[in-house]
Amino acid sequence: MSVAKQLKDQITRQTPGAVFCANDFSDLGSRGNVDVTLHRLAHSGVIRRLGYELYDKPRKSPLLGDLSPDLSDIVKAYRRRTGQTITLDPLGAANALSLTTQVSAKTIFLTDGKSHILRICGIDIQLIDASPEMLAGAGSSVGLIIQALRYFGARMVPDDALQAL
Repeated sequence: MSVAKQLKDQITRQTPGAVFCANDFSDLGSRGNVDVTLHRLAHSGVIRRLGYELYDKPRKSPLLGDLSPDLSDIVKAYRRRTGQTITLDPLGAANALSLTTQVSAKTIFLTDGKSHILRICGIDIQLIDASPEMLAGAGSSVGLIIQALRYFGARMVPDDALQAL
């Protein structure tokens, strides 16, 4: 079976909204074949190109058309593409764990890569270079808790936050 057929079959089985990168299909054939096939599928409208080597199978709304992919799925696919360690910033982690209702004006993640901004589907994702200590436990529930506790800093962590954790 050809690389193009195998890749299209795998994408067809994905649920709408799935985000993927070329690395996800490296077992099917050469990088060149995978890239050409993804380009053709994007050109034909089967998938949507989100950014450099990032694609999704768009979710569609009868009223709004193609919907934006889930932010966490974008970050996971970007992590697979680059091999970087990526985790929520302290405020984002505290908000994700419902320890605060505050939200950042920007979508910020910490990374061991270079600081830059990803612009995907009108969403700016700011990646900030962080020290290894700031990335402790990245990608795990413990890492999320560590980041949330960093949000409170040196001040006392509220009792209700400790109870929730």
